[in-house]
Amino acid sequence: MADPAGLQAKLKALSDAYAAQLPEKLKQIEQAWEQLPRDSWDEGGFQILYRMVHSLTGSGKTFGFALLSDVARNLEECLKQLAQARTASDEIQRKRIQVLLSELHQVAMHRDAAAGDNHAH
Repeated sequence: MADPAGLQAKLKALSDAYAAQLPEKLKQIEQAWEQLPRDSWDEGGFQILYRMVHSLTGSGKTFGFALLSDVARNLEECLKQLAQARTASDEIQRKRIQVLLSELHQVAMHRDAAAGDNHAH
C-alpha cells in the first residue's frame, strides 16, 4: 500500500521543481513572442510560441498552478485567433498578448493552497 505522506512529499517536490522552472519558461515564451516579426507571418516561430503556451495551459493545473493555467489558456486563445488569420498581429492583439504575458508573471507566484499541502483526512 502506498505511503500517503511519502506520496505527498513527492508531489510537493514535483510542484516545487515546476515552480523553480517557471521563470525560465516564461522568459522563453517572451523571447519567442519578441522574435516574431511585426509585419509578416512566421509559421515556425509562431508554432514554437504556441507549443510553449499550450504546455503551460496543461501543466499548470497538474502542478498546482491553476491561475497560471487559466491565464495561459486565455493567451492560447489569442494565439489561435492569430493562427487562423495567418497574419502578423495588429496593435490591439499585441497589447492584449503583452497584458497576458504580464499576467503570467503575476500568477506564476500563486500556487494553489492545496498543492503539496494536502493531508489525509
